[in-house]
Amino acid sequence: MLLRFRVANYASLRDEQELSLVALDEHSDLAVTHVPDDDLQALPATAIYGANASGKSNLLQAFRFMADVVVDSHQRWHPGASIRRNAFRFDGESLQRPSEFSVDIVIDGVHYEYGFIVDDEAVRGEWLYSFTKQQRRVRRLLFERSGSDGSAIRFGEHLRGKKKAIADLVRPNSLYLSAAAANNHPLLSRLYQWFQREFIYIDAGEPWASLSYTLHELEEHDKEGVLSLLNYADFGLIDVHQEARPLDKDTRDKIIAFIRAVDPEHAPDDGVELHDAPRVEFIHRVESQNYKLPLELESSGTRGWFALLGPIIHALSFGKLVVVDELNAFLHPLLVGELVRLFQDPRFNEHGAQLVFNTHDVTLLSSLTPARLRRDQVWLTDRTAEGATVLRPLTEYRIRDGLDSVFRGYLVGRYRGVPVFDDSFLEWTFARHTRRHGSSAKQGSAEEAGEARGEEAFPHLLRG
Repeated sequence: MLLRFRVANYASLRDEQELSLVALDEHSDLAVTHVPDDDLQALPATAIYGANASGKSNLLQAFRFMADVVVDSHQRWHPGASIRRNAFRFDGESLQRPSEFSVDIVIDGVHYEYGFIVDDEAVRGEWLYSFTKQQRRVRRLLFERSGSDGSAIRFGEHLRGKKKAIADLVRPNSLYLSAAAANNHPLLSRLYQWFQREFIYIDAGEPWASLSYTLHELEEHDKEGVLSLLNYADFGLIDVHQEARPLDKDTRDKIIAFIRAVDPEHAPDDGVELHDAPRVEFIHRVESQNYKLPLELESSGTRGWFALLGPIIHALSFGKLVVVDELNAFLHPLLVGELVRLFQDPRFNEHGAQLVFNTHDVTLLSSLTPARLRRDQVWLTDRTAEGATVLRPLTEYRIRDGLDSVFRGYLVGRYRGVPVFDDSFLEWTFARHTRRHGSSAKQGSAEEAGEARGEEAFPHLLRG
């Protein structure tokens, strides 16, 4: 389970920012997960709100980058390859400074803190600590890597197994954790597998990327579950068919030849059968008749929901972490709420699955939805004058009493994290347009147009 994620100097996240999934309030109605031998509880869902270009996606992409470095740095990166870390670019210093990533996670009942520091050339630091069951606040060193080139590795007495032999295999641009997993270190392999198998990243704005996950679930594991949730979403579907499409021999031979040229170690044999993306068809029931519709002709909402189902079902079944960029993309707010409710409700989330997402869907802040987010489940991103992202928990703010106080407060800008509009830009734009086309249309004042922020800007959401 994830407790905390920290990042510094990645994209717009110039200064260290921390996202915490540790519950601050009692939630008897939520599927919280208790940390063994501690008083901590991990939240089942956490949302990040903020204006466009405020850094919401950068925060989640930083987490994905961390997982990618853990999984790929030793086995897939070439020796001497640069590290594409995407440092902050809006000053003259950050490109020369390293980037830092760390997590607090619980694996098999043990609380670990793991992190690393990288620049464009090499790993400059790496560490792993555990917390004892008797003294949770006391860290025990497992290993620590330091030095200008990251070559100095110090081991704690509690890390068993081969250690120094693995250290000799670590390249400057790879993590010790990755090298240890490649050499089957029992404890460190388990930590590596958390990033590889229990961390699922989804860009909901690009559903095709996660489609293969659902197709695999459909074919190998839980077709009934996928169909059930498709029907639950009220899309009028009764079945889904997929058909494998082998490539013709000429195309297959060209692909194999290309792979041999660029990566001969992983080239397939001549006789292997390669497949194109499967043909996927949805079966609709309309007035007692069945009709087939190819996936590409379905609505964006249907495709988006379908692509999410595989990862969501898998996470809920096995207690995994799902990180979703733009959860509200293509989906109705009520459907987004139902997806969040799957993680919030203890009846459906029995294995400690977690959902971290960013969104613009303010209905999740309303008491009118069963999936309403509590105050310690909401984080807000803001952009400073220097272009740097600041991440703040909603718990920093005093919440006013009353129905939908968080919902209203967010929309009127009480907690920041919303766009700030300046009508002078509109006045200049349309005055210029009017002059160009010789129109005599009367320009309305900013007051006549209504306040750019505040309750008057959202009468359809806040009234009646």
